[in-house]
Amino acid sequence: MNLTRALEVALPDIPARKLAESYPRLDPGTTFREHIEEGRPMVRIYVPCVGGMFTFEKQEWELTQLFDGKRSYEEIAELYSQQKGIQYDVEMVREFAASLESSDFWYKTAQEKNIQLMQLSREERKKKLKKKNIWADLSDVDFPAFNPDRFVTWVHSKTRFIYTPWFTIVSVIAVLITVGITVSHWPEIRQDTADFYTFAKRTWVDVVLLYSLGMFVVGLHEFAHAHACKHYGGRVPAMGFALVYLLPAFFTDTTEGFVHATPHQRLIISFAGVWSEMVLCAIATPIWWGTPPGTLIHNGAHFIMMMTGMMSLILNWNPLIKLDGYYMLADLVGIPNLKEDSTEYTSAWVKKHIWQLPVEVPYLPKQRRLGFVAYALISGLYSYTVLYIVARFAGNFVRNFSPEWGFIPEIGVAFVIFRSRIRLLGNFMKFLYLDKKDFIQAWFTPRHTAMAAGVLGILMAIPAWKESVAGKFVLEPVNHAAVRAHVPGTVSKIYVREGEQVSQGSSLATLTNLPLESNLNEAGTKLLLASAQAKEAALNYQGYGNALMERERSTKQFGQVSAMNAALELKAPISGAILTPKIQEQLGAYLKTGSEFLEMADLTQMRARIYISEYELYKIHAGETARLQFDGVLRRRDGQVSLVSARPIEPLKMEGEESDSGSGAAPLHQFYFVDIVVQNPTHALRPGMTGVARVYGSRRSLGGMMLEEIKNFWGRKLW
Repeated sequence: MNLTRALEVALPDIPARKLAESYPRLDPGTTFREHIEEGRPMVRIYVPCVGGMFTFEKQEWELTQLFDGKRSYEEIAELYSQQKGIQYDVEMVREFAASLESSDFWYKTAQEKNIQLMQLSREERKKKLKKKNIWADLSDVDFPAFNPDRFVTWVHSKTRFIYTPWFTIVSVIAVLITVGITVSHWPEIRQDTADFYTFAKRTWVDVVLLYSLGMFVVGLHEFAHAHACKHYGGRVPAMGFALVYLLPAFFTDTTEGFVHATPHQRLIISFAGVWSEMVLCAIATPIWWGTPPGTLIHNGAHFIMMMTGMMSLILNWNPLIKLDGYYMLADLVGIPNLKEDSTEYTSAWVKKHIWQLPVEVPYLPKQRRLGFVAYALISGLYSYTVLYIVARFAGNFVRNFSPEWGFIPEIGVAFVIFRSRIRLLGNFMKFLYLDKKDFIQAWFTPRHTAMAAGVLGILMAIPAWKESVAGKFVLEPVNHAAVRAHVPGTVSKIYVREGEQVSQGSSLATLTNLPLESNLNEAGTKLLLASAQAKEAALNYQGYGNALMERERSTKQFGQVSAMNAALELKAPISGAILTPKIQEQLGAYLKTGSEFLEMADLTQMRARIYISEYELYKIHAGETARLQFDGVLRRRDGQVSLVSARPIEPLKMEGEESDSGSGAAPLHQFYFVDIVVQNPTHALRPGMTGVARVYGSRRSLGGMMLEEIKNFWGRKLW
């Protein structure tokens, strides 16, 4: 049964023409509130049947309220003229109603909507009836919503204390404590975050747990918006689930709150979600701090910290993506569709002035143009960066279970995410080609084609790109030494402090060993006595041989005891800096033979050791240049490869990483270490500093690199 037949059965006695000619009327569920904007009375209106918000001048709203579906245009014109005391003709009323009809502003029953659909052309009916594919744009996938208003009302009645001053003060104190813990334990948080992004050593239980926690966090975020909307007099007619860049999210319709609320209250409604995440972060951070690393509670608390702290700062607070930060910015500047308008203007301007295409550039006041272009470019770059990170995360997730084939889901997710962008790019290229088709065909003569092919071949053959490999490192000195006690003794004097520069042979400390000093005195006495006896024997020509042997034995014994006493003075074996912390606390300590007293190193030359896969070993040779980026240091340092290991070795585990040697599984790749020497004349670099080093090999052409990648892919993945 087609739509026309269904309508005839449902409405046998109602002519379609009669319904089509009914008068406009306002949606009975419309909510509104008057505001003062730029010194003028304005009325904000939310129309449920449209699902949109409108802003009218006060006089326009008074006229709109007269449309009840029963009054004719003549009656409305007459009534409005009486109210205002000025003549308002029928044509003006018709034009006003028609302008709102173009936005589907007026309320229509289901029967009237069917009549309107019947009057459309066949193609237009198909567009109206065809359901929009929710997966068309993966940056914002919305699922059907539900009405939570009654539940929100009940929860709000029990939790009004959230808006009291004392709760705000407690929340601020908790957030400040969270900031303190985060700053003081940042290295641990950074390592946990790196492990999460690489998704190393995760199981399917972790996946389910993390996704469930993510659903809880984003659900709480959106419920906070609904809670604030209810607090300021608005209904919450819809709440639903969505995927924002494939990450779980909820959406809440708080339009009525924005209608009823003042500008300050609208800002609170937008800020409520972020504030709820900050409070949740303040609860999760002490739990993460107080639980053992590696446990389920510790990992879950860290994930909540990341979702409500770092990711909230990057996503929700950031006005470059259409989340809370964006809507707060749009409300402050008074431009509701800032992203769409700026992108449309920038795109049209580029098409018209750069590509010389016949498009119309939307009009903008001059003072807004530069800001629109800057916002469009920065927000676009940010959005694509987020999409890229999501695609890489998908690859890291699969590599945890299948390292060899992790690239397939990474490419697949990237294609699905960028599908709509690729389609837009394809349409633009098609439009550009059709516009420039005649010019291109006229230019591509056989001679020009040969020239272009030759230029392309030359560009592909020019060795312009340097091959490189990168890896993490922990900085260590090239020349370092440990000062140990060669004889036992008690530390009686210390002459150096941590970080102090000393030269080779300088005294570091003095040990005391009373038995050894007594032995030295005794050996000295025996030597003197033996020397005297030897002289006396020489004078008397009697027993000289025995006396001489006794003197030599005493001399040797005295030398040995003297050397042992000299070892009580600890001296620097090399020139360098003292690395051992709190060295002065060893004063009075007893050192056994071989016990380490302190560690020192020459900091003028430092070594960074990275580990590279056997697949990349062919790119690196001794003497190649390298650049090192240290964590927490903006300026990069230059270095030089001093050694490439000849045999494979197990990579050094960074702090917080677990060794896989106990798993019993054979390693998937062999790794070789590469030592990079960095000059450090000012001693600004210190042992233990971490970072990433990139070693640059020989220059390669683009064509050569492409052939190499194809050959490697064939050899590793297919052959």
